Amino acid sequence: MGKSDRVTERQLRVLTFLCLLSPMIRILPSAAVMFAGLPAWISPVPAFLLGLLYVKTLNLLTGSAPEGQGAAGMCVSALGPVAGRVFCIVCGLWLTFYAGFVARSAAERLLATVYPNGTNAVFIVALLLGAAFTASGMAKTLSRAAEVLMPIILGVAVLVILSAAPEMSVDRLLPVTYRDCARVLYGAAPIFDVLTGFCYFLFLRGFVSRPRGIRPNHFPWLAALSLMAFAITVVTLGTLGDSLAETMDNAFFMVVRNISVFGLVERVEAVVVAIWIVTDFIFLSALLMIVGEIWRTVTGATRHAVFSVPTAVLSGAAAFLIAGNAFELQKWSDFIIPITNIVFTVVLIPAALAVGKIRKKY
Repeated sequence: MGKSDRVTERQLRVLTFLCLLSPMIRILPSAAVMFAGLPAWISPVPAFLLGLLYVKTLNLLTGSAPEGQGAAGMCVSALGPVAGRVFCIVCGLWLTFYAGFVARSAAERLLATVYPNGTNAVFIVALLLGAAFTASGMAKTLSRAAEVLMPIILGVAVLVILSAAPEMSVDRLLPVTYRDCARVLYGAAPIFDVLTGFCYFLFLRGFVSRPRGIRPNHFPWLAALSLMAFAITVVTLGTLGDSLAETMDNAFFMVVRNISVFGLVERVEAVVVAIWIVTDFIFLSALLMIVGEIWRTVTGATRHAVFSVPTAVLSGAAAFLIAGNAFELQKWSDFIIPITNIVFTVVLIPAALAVGKIRKKY
């Protein structure tokens, strides 16, 4: 990576927020309701607290690493040149597959809600081609784009949520008692699973300029993401109830698609779809860039850009082969993907970083 390609800590956190908004929108509220039922609207609170503890733990494990070294370099230092590279290869293959899953999920969601007569191949190829082009550029370009897009997306999302709020009924959110504490914690599991995606952005840490004595503040973006999870869940449950919200795909979209905003817009479904596409695209671009950084470290190449197109091709193959239809893909989304994600983000990668910390490799 060149010295000119540098981002600030804040820019990386904004990019992280915008990217994790993609899976957050995809899984909520159905995933939380599946675990918690009616009390799922409270689940973002414990998820936020767990996420804050998780992020602070990772900061302790990586805070002393030298500037310019990302998680891939730290893992190689921690585990040794051979075992470290093998570990990075495993992480790179998983994230390549995960990028394919994200592309396929985005395509299936568009087909199910907006373009029922289309084909997922068109959306998958378009998303991955655009993401490969973006990922082959500079990290600061992607981060600055996220900075520009974030207030727009947040503003639109808040406006849509507030416009949908009058359709809510408090009766659909209550009663919730102390006996529901366990269910609330269960509902926090899928939300926390999304927040652990922060771990992947440690692979872009090498792009970050870190002034001495300044510690990153992760509270704002974690709080914003958790508030977004709360708003989506409470509006959907308050409008549809937990039974309908659990069984309906893209329940939040169904709630807001027919609302009007100040009487100026007849339907806002195009706005919601735009948020989907933008967040999915930014997330895919970041994933391809992360994988490119991993391969750059493994091979000793000078630039991550040379790996963007090959990674996109492999991700495209995964997107087409992962499932025969949307119902099979849902099984991956509900169980296999989140479990595998937790294995990497909560167990494997933190363990490798902890080894480096204990061995005082950084």
